Amino acid sequence: MDIAVIGGGASGIMAAITAARNGGTVTILEHTDRIGKKILVTGNGKCNITNSNQDSSFYRSSQPDFPFSVIQQFHVQNTIQFFNEIGLYSKNKNGYLYPHAEQASAVLEVLRMELKRLQVTVLGNIFIHHIKKAENKFTVTTNEHTFQFDKIILATGSKAAPKTGSDGSGYSYAQKFGHTLVKPLPALVQLRSDFSFLKHLAGVRCDG
Repeated sequence: MDIAVIGGGASGIMAAITAARNGGTVTILEHTDRIGKKILVTGNGKCNITNSNQDSSFYRSSQPDFPFSVIQQFHVQNTIQFFNEIGLYSKNKNGYLYPHAEQASAVLEVLRMELKRLQVTVLGNIFIHHIKKAENKFTVTTNEHTFQFDKIILATGSKAAPKTGSDGSGYSYAQKFGHTLVKPLPALVQLRSDFSFLKHLAGVRCDG
C-alpha cells in the first residue's frame, strides 16, 4: 500500500515510521527544505521527549476523557521503549525526560536513521497544489510531480510556528475532505518586554 504523509514534523515522522513498520510503502511530503525543524527548537534545543508524570487533570478539553485516552494508547513507557529501540537513551530531570546528550539534534538524527532503515522516501520543498480522490486513489499534484497514493495521513500541524513549517496550510486539505475545524486559538505564546536584559533569562526554569 502506497501511503503519503503530508508534513514532516514530529507527528509526520512518527506516522511514517508506524506506517512503514506495518508494511506500507511510505513517502513524506514536506514543504520546507528538511524534516523535523521544530524538533530542533523543542525544549530550548534539548527536546523534552516525554514526561514521567502524566495525568488526565493536566489537559483541558470540552471532552475531559478524550486527551488522556489518546495518550494511553502510546504512553510514557511506550515512548521510552521506542527511543531505546532506535538507539536513543533518555535521562529524567525532575520528571522531564530528555535525550541523554540533552541535544534535540540527537532525537532528530535517530528518527531520520529509522526512516532510512525502513526505506521511507523523504521529499522536501514540496508544495501541494491539489489533492483529489477518485476510485479509492488519491492524486496529489505538487510543484515537482503528480503522485498517486492509496492512503494519505495529514500531519501538517497547526499554526504554531510558521518558520518551521506549521503555517496552517493543512486546514484547507482537511476541510476539502469533509472535516470540520474548531477555530484555532493561541495556547502557548511568548511574553514580550522592552527590557533587553531579560533575554539572558531565556530558557531558565524556576518554581512559581
